Amino acid sequence: MHPFITQLQQRLPTPVWLRSSAMQQGLMFIMVSVVSLILMSSLTIAYVDYHLDEVNNNIEHNVEAFMLGTTTEINKEPIDEDDVIDVLATGFILSGILVVLCSSAIVIYMTRRNQAKIDRIETVLRAAADGELSARTMMSSQTNDLTRIGSTVDEMLSRLQSVVAAMSDISTNIAHELKTPITRLQYNLQTLNEMADAHSDNLDDDFSEQLELSLKESNRLANIFDALLRISQIESGNRRQRFETINVVDLVHTIAEIYTEVAEDAGMTLTLNTQKEPIFIQGDRELLIQQVANLVENSLRYCPQASQLTLSCHTEQDNVVITMADNGPGIDDQEKNRVFERLYRINKSRNDGGLGIGLTLVKAVTDLHQGEIKLYDCHPGLGVEIRYHC
Repeated sequence: MHPFITQLQQRLPTPVWLRSSAMQQGLMFIMVSVVSLILMSSLTIAYVDYHLDEVNNNIEHNVEAFMLGTTTEINKEPIDEDDVIDVLATGFILSGILVVLCSSAIVIYMTRRNQAKIDRIETVLRAAADGELSARTMMSSQTNDLTRIGSTVDEMLSRLQSVVAAMSDISTNIAHELKTPITRLQYNLQTLNEMADAHSDNLDDDFSEQLELSLKESNRLANIFDALLRISQIESGNRRQRFETINVVDLVHTIAEIYTEVAEDAGMTLTLNTQKEPIFIQGDRELLIQQVANLVENSLRYCPQASQLTLSCHTEQDNVVITMADNGPGIDDQEKNRVFERLYRINKSRNDGGLGIGLTLVKAVTDLHQGEIKLYDCHPGLGVEIRYHC
């Protein structure tokens, strides 16, 4: 819209009854109809008047010629009814074409203007869904429904951004406040354990066992807090500032080299299946390495001995697809929707050393890179597929 029109709208507020898009479109339709009728009438009258002037000139020339003796007869029917009908029809057709062109131009302008506002609102909402709460529609006027919706969306995102920032600060402060005593507890238990080892002859076996268990649980609790803090940092979107060009093929090869021997020690086989050509994406290398490592460790933790693990990477259209598949016990369909929840464990009674946040972190890294993740059955076993846009 022209800046002068925008300033004029700001100085002259739109009446309340005109702030409805339906009302504006209705008035526009009425105006276009009235202008069309006036234009058609004017053009038709002008066109008919022009042809009547031509007929009148012909009559005058015929009369003058008769008076001068150059012709011996006068046309008794100077105006033919068929000619008049043709003139009127031609005038209506020409004026109708012009009116249709003008009306189409107005309708196209209004449609594009409203569609541009809708597209802008949709873009901002999609960005907000991806975590970009700083996006705005920049619609400050209140001229119709769409601009009011855009302005309301901006106001909602501003408040939501403030609330999220406040909650993030509170959760981070709470986590740090809790982490400090946990770290002290770890240190004290470690010191006590070293003292117990020095005086093991005078201590009961149950005491040593309980002390070792307490130290183990404190380490587990510290790891949970570290993981939760990392997930919160990922979900905040701040790690996008560290994005760089990464070769996913090299990254997957690095993970495979690290965990091949680990899998062999656990009595399993890890197979790498990837293309030779490099695949480049924009991302955080550290987080992507941790993501793929979590997938491999998840299979190693829950699969029995002699299991076959397959880590693959390839391109599919404009996407890079990273897949981790195994032939282990798999996951029930009703559990697949919950494994990405924080601290959720499928078998809570099983002491497998898991924290219940491995796949949560995988999902957070996927969302940070605007990718897609899904679980599928390998019959038997479980497959995890992650897609990123190249």
